[in-house]
This record gives sequence, C-alpha cells and structure tokens, in this order.
Amino acid sequence: MNKRLFTTLLSILTMTSFTISAGLAVPVQGEQKPLILHAETNVANMEMVIKDNFVKAKYASAENRFLQGNIKASHDDFADLVAKASHDDYVFLAYAMKMAEYGFFDLSEELISKLDNNLYTKNYVKDIRKYYYPTGMTQLKDTLYLSDAYAGIVYNNLAIETTSELLNSVQANESDYKNYLIALGYYKSNNLVQALKYINNAINENDVNVNYKILKAKILADSDKSKQALKIIAKIKKTEFNTIDFQNKIRAAEEYVLYKTSKDEPLKDYHLSFYYHLQEKSLLATKVLQSAILQAKSYTPQIFALLSRIYYENDEPFKALDFAQRAYKDDRGNYMAVLTLADINFDDRKFDDALKYYKAAKKLTKEVAPSVGIAKSYYALEQDKKTKKIYNKLLKRMSYDEDLLIGALKVFPQRAYDYLPAVVSVDITNNDVWLGLANLAIKDENYSMAETYLNNSYYIDENNFKYYYYLSQVLKAKGEFEKSNISLIKCATLNSNYEAGVNYNAPEKIHQRQSVYEK
Repeated sequence: MNKRLFTTLLSILTMTSFTISAGLAVPVQGEQKPLILHAETNVANMEMVIKDNFVKAKYASAENRFLQGNIKASHDDFADLVAKASHDDYVFLAYAMKMAEYGFFDLSEELISKLDNNLYTKNYVKDIRKYYYPTGMTQLKDTLYLSDAYAGIVYNNLAIETTSELLNSVQANESDYKNYLIALGYYKSNNLVQALKYINNAINENDVNVNYKILKAKILADSDKSKQALKIIAKIKKTEFNTIDFQNKIRAAEEYVLYKTSKDEPLKDYHLSFYYHLQEKSLLATKVLQSAILQAKSYTPQIFALLSRIYYENDEPFKALDFAQRAYKDDRGNYMAVLTLADINFDDRKFDDALKYYKAAKKLTKEVAPSVGIAKSYYALEQDKKTKKIYNKLLKRMSYDEDLLIGALKVFPQRAYDYLPAVVSVDITNNDVWLGLANLAIKDENYSMAETYLNNSYYIDENNFKYYYYLSQVLKAKGEFEKSNISLIKCATLNSNYEAGVNYNAPEKIHQRQSVYEK
C-alpha cells in the first residue's frame, strides 16, 4: 500500500487506531494485539465470495454440458444451482431467463417461484413467460427430450437428424414447444415450407409466445415474403415488454428481418451491423459497416450515424463525434446522428448546444430520449421550472423508461424510494441502482436488506469500489469493525479517491448539480 493511500485511510477511518502488519493497515481495538492479515485471507465478505464462486462454477459446468448435448447432466447441474442458490433477485432472474431459453421451463418456473412478488421482479417474470413459455409444463422426461432437441438443432449442427427424430416420435406431442422445435429444425436446414407449417401449428396452439412469432417472421423473410414478415414484426412491437433485455431482443429481431428483406447490399450491411450491435457484438458490427462504406454512397449518412452511435456507446467519443458530424453534414434529418451529437455535447458540458440538438432530434422521432435530453439540459442550465414540467409530463406516460427515471431522480431526489426500484424492475444489471438501494437501506438502518442489495451488486461486478464502501458501512453498523476496515481498504485499493466517487451520484447527493455533472 502506498503512503498516500494509507494516509487517506487514516484520515477517514476514525472508529479504530491502526498499525501496519504484512504490508496492510490492520485495526487495533483498545489494548488488543495487532491482528496479522495475509493477502489471501484479507477478505471481509468471504461468505459472498463462496456463494458467487459456487454460482459461477456450477453455471459454467451446466452450460458446458448443455452445449455438448449432455442434457441430463446439464439439467442436474442447473437444478443443483437452483436448489442451493441464495435468495438474491439478480441470480434468480438472470438464470430464470437462461433456463427458459434452454427449454428448462421447470427450473425457470422454480426460480420464479422463489422470488418475492415485488416491483423488482414482476416485469421480468411477465416478460420471461410472454417471450418463452409454452402453454403448459411437461413432465421431466419430456422436458429433457425437448431440451436435447433444442441443443442439437442450435448448438450441435444436427438440425436434419433432430427434426426427423421429433417427427417420428409421439413423445411430448401435447406441447406447442415441440412444434416450435420442428419448425426451428426445418428453418435451420432451409426447408422453409415445412418450417412455416409447423411454426403456424405452434402459434395456433399458443398465440402469446413471442419467440414463436419471431421465428415465423424470420421464416417469411427468408422465403422472400417481405411484407408478411414486416407485418408480423410490427405486431410484435406492439406487445408490451418493459425490461431492457426483452426490448433489445425485439429490436434485434426487427433488424435481422430488415437485413433479410433489404434489396441493396449496403442497406443489408447496415441492418446486419445494427443486429450485431444489439447482440453486443460491436466489433463485428463496426467491421461490417466499415466495409459497407466503400460501396454505400447513397447510404453513407445512415452508416456514419450508426458507427457514431456504436462508438459513443463503447466510450470512444472522438470517433463518435467524427462520424456523427459527417452523417449530420450529409443529412441533417438523421435522427441517430443528431441524438449522438446532443449526447456528446452534453457530456462535454456544452449544455446550450446539447439543448439545440435534443430539440432537433425530438422533431425526428416519437422516442422519449430527446425529451429526456431536453429536460436534463434545462436542469444543467438551472432552469428548474421547465425541467420539472417536462419530467412530470413524461413520467405520466413513460413510467418504466430507464433513462427517464434516472434523470428524474436528479430532479426529485425525494422520490428515490420509488424510482430506484422502478429502474431495477426494467434493468437488473444496473449496478449503480442496486448500490443506491443499498445506500437507502443503510440510511434506514435496514442492514439485512442492504446486504441483499449488495449481494446482487457483487454478482454483477465484484470489483466495484462502491460495493466495498457500502459493505464497510454495514459491517461497521453490525459491530464487525475489523471486517469493516478490511472492506474499506479494498475500496480504497480499487479507487483511492473513493469518497468523491461514492458521492458522485448517491441518492442524497444526486440533486447537487456540481457533483452530478463534474467530469
């Protein structure tokens, strides 16, 4: 530990005195002898580390077996994970989604049944069932049979063989999911006529399942039935999905269908790149776009705008600015370019310019993002009356938009108890919000709930300095001073200026403009 870091710790940690042993700051209570800590035991949250290691190791084993087609062993591993996993919402929801994707609906439903019926979980539960679930559950032997078919078709290049097996077996005939798998097998083996027949069977039995409808749209797109494919996508987009995960799935499906139905090669590349980007394959997306630039003179504004957005979302502002300006120069009506320019100007604290671009972007779309941008720009310019008016109007009709809720929290910090849970209910991976909830629980002296929120945070990012800061507060409140100090040392190791970082967007500080917008 360097001298500066140690001095910082001494100035902050006032509950105990310190001595140095084995290169670490170690607390001493009164006349107690110094506690010697070695690096390998310098862990304040060992129970959480063990839980996290178990979850990751068991999941890795189960997924590896699934991908190899060892379905029974995979199901056993996942079942063990479900049985032994602690009651942490993030783990239950994340794996409920994955189990549904793999066709392990019994395990998905078991995880869902373990959840509390609260604001954090209800949107995800609705979306998981609406997107994946068949009309009814099958017996375990049928679940394993159908999951084995899914693995064979999707991961093991056995579409023809698996489809034939499904057709010649009467097992699980009562399941609409079986018809979906037959359609998927035919689709993967390019027998589009039969694929359409069986996906129609599945939808006739279950007209709620959105995954079935997406497959039908893909089949129609590959069958050169563009209008029918796009019509289905339009209907799917009207289905309410509140969570970010499932909104992205719908958007990705739309871009894939547009890729398949576009006639011009540069436009096909544009939509394929957008599809890759939504699949979090941004490097592949940029490669396709950069190749398309050479043959895409009539589409360069669109391509430049998408490149700018990808670079912006991957924290490459200089490249983002360059491509956004080039797109805007060629086409001032390109919404994506205008929005990106607005966001970049806002990040650079050029709030008047940002406001101008956000207003221009609002005229080009029905999306809520420009309106949120206008509101936060007014806030930065200290025009509170306009800010509150816009946020109140937007919140009445867009109560689950993540960026809107986060922006509104800066204006209405007293509503943190409502807005933070609402954000988690649409995006369980938002670590800052889990940490914000932990902070509120600590202030309420509800340390058990704070630990639950911190557990969710740890699964998402075990090296977040804020996690260790709030953990130190919980441990201190429980009288575990040695562990509290160890946790704070870990926090300072990750970020020596952690106090500024923690206060940057904590709920009780979020209304202070200078701390919010300071770079």
